[in-house]
Amino acid sequence: MKRFALTSLVFVCLLGTTSALEAASAQPKRGGTITLAISKELALMNPLINTSDQNGSIQPRLAESWEVSKDGKLYSFKLRKGVKFHNGKELTAEDIKFAVDYTLNPKNGAHGFDDLSAVERAEAVDKYTLRFHMKRHNPLFLTSLTDIAAFSAIPKESLPEGMRKPNTFPAGTGPFKFVEWQPGQRIVFERFDDYWGQKAYVDRVIMKEIGDATVRFTALQAGDVDIIERTPYEWVQQIVEGKIKGIGYTKAARAGARNLEFNVADPPFNNKKLRLAVAYALDKKEIMQAAYFGLADTTDQRFARGQFWYFDVPSPQYDQNKAKALLKESGYKGETLELMGNRGEVADVEGATIQAQLKRVGIKVELKILERASALELRRQGKYMFKLAGGSDYPDPKPAYEEYMCEPDLKKRRLNESGYCDKEYDAMLQKAVGEVDPDKRKALFKQAVAKLLDDSPVLPIGFTPRFFTQRDYVKGFVTNSGGDFQPWGGGLSRAWIDK
Repeated sequence: MKRFALTSLVFVCLLGTTSALEAASAQPKRGGTITLAISKELALMNPLINTSDQNGSIQPRLAESWEVSKDGKLYSFKLRKGVKFHNGKELTAEDIKFAVDYTLNPKNGAHGFDDLSAVERAEAVDKYTLRFHMKRHNPLFLTSLTDIAAFSAIPKESLPEGMRKPNTFPAGTGPFKFVEWQPGQRIVFERFDDYWGQKAYVDRVIMKEIGDATVRFTALQAGDVDIIERTPYEWVQQIVEGKIKGIGYTKAARAGARNLEFNVADPPFNNKKLRLAVAYALDKKEIMQAAYFGLADTTDQRFARGQFWYFDVPSPQYDQNKAKALLKESGYKGETLELMGNRGEVADVEGATIQAQLKRVGIKVELKILERASALELRRQGKYMFKLAGGSDYPDPKPAYEEYMCEPDLKKRRLNESGYCDKEYDAMLQKAVGEVDPDKRKALFKQAVAKLLDDSPVLPIGFTPRFFTQRDYVKGFVTNSGGDFQPWGGGLSRAWIDK
């Protein structure tokens, strides 16, 4: 479900690239309506904090500042004064406490119940001071406050206990206020003129749900909508090459990820040298060029180069001679290896490219492209050799790397579909996750990542971008690396119409 940022205590945002950066130098105009075609139903986003720099460091939003105790069990937030809800009421610590209490009440079935599992209670110390008392240290707590998955900043008593499916949205505090919602069709927002930050340029935003990508792009070309999300790569390529006029694009560089994952619990890929032979045989640039028209970036870790959680540690690089040598050492006898992927993605293109690359070093590969549900069942049972897998743009290494920790039943795999189990890796990761000191935590994660890359149960291939495309009269729209509509410092509130 796509998210639209209305209010937040802190904010997570890495701004993406746009083909119309020159618009930033023009003088923005106020007024008008922007219609955005979305692929599926919208979810409102009311995180408490966010990030604004390219390293993902957390920055203030509704909370001007915060302090964390040395043991990580007490978080104190100073709220921004004068922030108004869309109903005119001022935001106070009591409102945030209500939102937290509502989420922690199991009767309400709130989505963020698990995300706040480490919270013992919230305390409104005074009108603008809020404290979270924690049951235990949770290194991801601040990160969780950047997303609606934790809880929404809403007015006190705006939702009754036990209401699991509200028929409207409670008031928020963002640059746009809710006006109308027709489920499955459209949702309408208007500029909130009492917004505490920089006011939106356009008067109104209309989001239309158009599930089919071809229909979305046709609507954009016809001028029925002004912006669309999730534009297919082949059309983006034509825009980049200048074959489609009057339309620009905005890139979310790391909206997804692609990995090659081995079933290391069973032959043939319980053989580390065979895994490494495959790793050295892969030309990742060629894979990304074939599957994503050269619009995607390669990687060798779960985080991109230049990010805070990318580490300077060894990893296999493309080298056919080394691949052949490792293949010989592995004892591989020319048997056919089965590569599995999901139908409806680009796994057929990725798979065919990998198949050809491995053939060059003497490895026979047969592709097995299945419906998603069938593939999932086989993965969970460990009934595969190696597979193409997706991934996310993680805010922290804990969720990115804990999925490779040992699981008790290899026939009922959950997160760890590779079947990888190494007690030394588990101990490294657990120590890193439990560390409070940021510098020590980073050093410990570096050790764990180096161990994982050396064992190679998974080979990160690259990050898959997502593209918004917009009519050329839409100026100023930028997104973040994940493709949000309203990232800090960009998005629909910074967009304006030049016509």
